[in-house]
Amino acid sequence: MNIEKLKGKLAFLREAEKLKDVLRSGHTSSGRAESTAEHSWRLCLMAMAFEEELAGLDVLKVLKLCVVHDLGEAIHGDIPAVSQTAHPDKSERERADLLTLMAPLDDKLRGELLALWDEYENATSPEAKAVKALDKLETILQHNQGANPEDFDYAFNLGYGRKHTGTTPPFSTLRALVDDDTRQRIAPLLIREERAGDAAAIERVAVAAFADAAHTSHTEQFIVNALRRAGQLTVSLVAQVGEDEEIVGHVAVSPVSISPSGAVGWYGLGPISVVPGWQGQGVGAALMKAALERLRQAGAAGCVVLGEPAYYGRFGFVARPGLVLLGVPAEYFQAICLRGTCPIGDVNYHSAFNATA
Repeated sequence: MNIEKLKGKLAFLREAEKLKDVLRSGHTSSGRAESTAEHSWRLCLMAMAFEEELAGLDVLKVLKLCVVHDLGEAIHGDIPAVSQTAHPDKSERERADLLTLMAPLDDKLRGELLALWDEYENATSPEAKAVKALDKLETILQHNQGANPEDFDYAFNLGYGRKHTGTTPPFSTLRALVDDDTRQRIAPLLIREERAGDAAAIERVAVAAFADAAHTSHTEQFIVNALRRAGQLTVSLVAQVGEDEEIVGHVAVSPVSISPSGAVGWYGLGPISVVPGWQGQGVGAALMKAALERLRQAGAAGCVVLGEPAYYGRFGFVARPGLVLLGVPAEYFQAICLRGTCPIGDVNYHSAFNATA
């Protein structure tokens, strides 16, 4: 056993650990930036999941190629797929960085890893071609699954890596499936008034949206139904997507009273619901903006909301001293004045907010 060789491998692994901190342009389903190491991990998992479809290939080599393919990014980071045409030297730079990363290794192992990287980069074997295809598919899969920024360019997916994914039936079939997901993400979003017959879909949206939410009694669907029965849905908008006109979001606005000031023309926004698969895609923001515009057009004096200050602050809501919702932290109860001055007093929502069934 060669102690120096072992020390060199440990030194290499310590340097390779930096790949865990290299962030990509896509985000996870929870909204956190994805790392290159995480991309490489799921690429390996994809190769294992589709082993049956990769019949005839050396699966061990496939897994090695998956592990090595982005290893050079540990030094200078990732160049997002959308920006790669502006970096024609990407391949040369990553190869040089890989050599630097592998400097502590013995010649034999260094040569083996470099040969694998070259094989992948130049797609010189059936295994490398397969990993190229899986790499593109995993990227698109993550783009579609992630809770990305609102300006994320999903249309980019439709052209990305097509020359690698259209080679054989397994990959072309998988490509068609993930392209369908992409088209769903870029489907036109329609914000419209609630119609007769929407109530069941709105209830399903509210249940799904708050199923795993903390700090909720999970009665949002009952509140909306009770407001509807009481004729107190001043604004009720749905977000609709796709050719099947699926309802994926809803916002309710109802009158509030303010005592002892007796101010009129004030409303409460909420519940606002977006199904999990569409959260983080601008649906909630579109509903918010449309609801506030409806209130402005109706001449409303203002609107209050209970929720995360950082989010609602984007739409002009701020905590107003003296405007109080009893029993909640002051910073989470916010208001936006649409005309006149902001009143002082205790805000009271309609009794429908006490609904439990």
